Amino acid sequence: MIIRILLPVVLAISWIGVADARMYRWIDEDGTTVYSQSPPASGEAAEIKINTSTAPTGNKAEDETPAASDNPSQADTQQPAEGPSKAEIAESNRIKSENCASARHNLDLYSNLGNRLVKTPDGLYKRLTEEERQQKIADSKTQIGEFCGK
Repeated sequence: MIIRILLPVVLAISWIGVADARMYRWIDEDGTTVYSQSPPASGEAAEIKINTSTAPTGNKAEDETPAASDNPSQADTQQPAEGPSKAEIAESNRIKSENCASARHNLDLYSNLGNRLVKTPDGLYKRLTEEERQQKIADSKTQIGEFCGK
């Protein structure tokens, strides 16, 4: 019985340290950029913010690229990002295609719906008013324009 209580507590405590991870960046005497979980003895280091969530961020390159003010000597030598890889482009196209098919299906559904019930995200059924149905049709057309390229 005590193990059932103690095990979740130990696991929760071990995850607290992971959530508070910090990284530091500094340049050593040889001019090499050093990344570490602890600051140097001199104490002159820039703290790097780390996103520990699994949710996608708005701009990944912005989070990882050091600011020009952090090290003016290297600001001129930084090269721009190369862009998305072929795998990322293929995945994006796959998702876009799925969204296009879904938007077309929704347009067909709402256009031919009539006075039928629609299942809401919370699992309940609802009869749409004509204004709601027209709004869903307009939303589907907007999504088709965005995902299908038309």
